[in-house]
Amino acid sequence: MSGTKGNKLFLTFVPVAGIAATYFSMPLLSGIHADIQEKLPYIPYLVIFSVMTMGGFFNKHRVTLISAALGIAYLIVHSIISEPEISESGKTIIALVSILLPLNIVFITSLKEQQLLSIQSFMTISIMLLQLLLSYWAIQNYPQILASAALFTPETLSKILPESISLSTVIAFSLSFLIIVIYVAKNTTVFEFSFAGALVSILFYFQSGMHSPADAMFIVTASLIMAWGLVHNSYLIAYIDELTELPGRRAMNEETSRLRGLYSIAMLDIDHFKKFNDTYGHEVGDQVLRMVASKIGNVGGGGKSFRYGGEEFAIIFSGKDSKASFPYLSNLRETIDHTKLILRNQDRPSQKPDKTPPRKIPWQEVHVTISIGVADSGDELNTTDEILKAADDALYRSKEKGRNRISQYSTRDYAPDLASDGNE
Repeated sequence: MSGTKGNKLFLTFVPVAGIAATYFSMPLLSGIHADIQEKLPYIPYLVIFSVMTMGGFFNKHRVTLISAALGIAYLIVHSIISEPEISESGKTIIALVSILLPLNIVFITSLKEQQLLSIQSFMTISIMLLQLLLSYWAIQNYPQILASAALFTPETLSKILPESISLSTVIAFSLSFLIIVIYVAKNTTVFEFSFAGALVSILFYFQSGMHSPADAMFIVTASLIMAWGLVHNSYLIAYIDELTELPGRRAMNEETSRLRGLYSIAMLDIDHFKKFNDTYGHEVGDQVLRMVASKIGNVGGGGKSFRYGGEEFAIIFSGKDSKASFPYLSNLRETIDHTKLILRNQDRPSQKPDKTPPRKIPWQEVHVTISIGVADSGDELNTTDEILKAADDALYRSKEKGRNRISQYSTRDYAPDLASDGNE
């Protein structure tokens, strides 16, 4: 599963699996030796601090700020539940924390990534500190009003909701989760979904009642979900092309370094791509790239697709020579040749631009074709670099012969150039 779309599904699975594993491990954790159980509530501090450090290392200040908010919230709750008996004001404080924490997380999620030492970070930290001061002031001066709001649960729902959480807490978490999911969908991003996963794990912590030291593991899980999101996001940046959602050049280099035995490599190029950009603009050029990439990513035959650079792509068929991979490449060429790409009307700018933009034709149907060159390890080529160059030479020959066709480096007794000519 490659590309951002596949990773969205993967990002959904990992938090769910982590939370489920934590939930079902509760009986086991609750049964361990008492001396070890006493140490469990202190593990979240170490994990939270580690994730805060990771956020700074990866230059993701939102992770650092969310971890800081989680750390402060956990410190307050832990100090209250450590007492022999929780007072009424303590219950109010825990409820207030369970409301403010998800709201702070969704607020930080909405921020743009900046340097940790920035005005935005300073303002965010100031807001969180102001919340602490106002909460302390409200508890001292208006304890009844605050308790009524934080612990609000209608009698009709009192038998449905756990005693440890109020309707106000459920609303805060549900609203925050929904906003983050909408943010992820709107921005077509995957990284922030780890914040939604962390929210769910934190909610499990509050609904557990926090009676057992093992319940603190939900806080650990929340932090680890964000840590995993950091690592996964770094992988996407390094290996996945953002525009086409295909693995990029670095991923291809690692793949070729692992190739052994029989394999073939196809190089593909969009015909007349510069003309698309010059005629319709770069937005249309990006649309063409995405369309072609979506077809290449579904080539079949076990082919692994990559964006090699610019309008050039590559497909690696492990265990197949040029002849075996040819039917899949031929089908791919025909599929793209017969795909209709419709350009829709664009809104006019409010002011006349300094330079005349490329001409845009509303509802214009664009015909896109590709040229392909393929070579394999059976062509008396010794290294992947030689095979790549041979495939590139075959691609150049396809363009010389008129484009929209496949050329092979091999000189065997079959002729895929003729069988794959789009101009027959």
